[in-house]
Amino acid sequence: MGTTQSAVARMESGRVPSSMRTLAKVARATGTHLRISFEQG
Repeated sequence: MGTTQSAVARMESGRVPSSMRTLAKVARATGTHLRISFEQG
């Protein structure tokens, strides 16, 4: 994924917001699709 273990740990902990670019990298690395949507609630 091209990211350090410490960066992944920070992302998993929720201590820092993840960028769209990082989320896209995670999706590619895990073979999943990134979907972001807005819903009325």
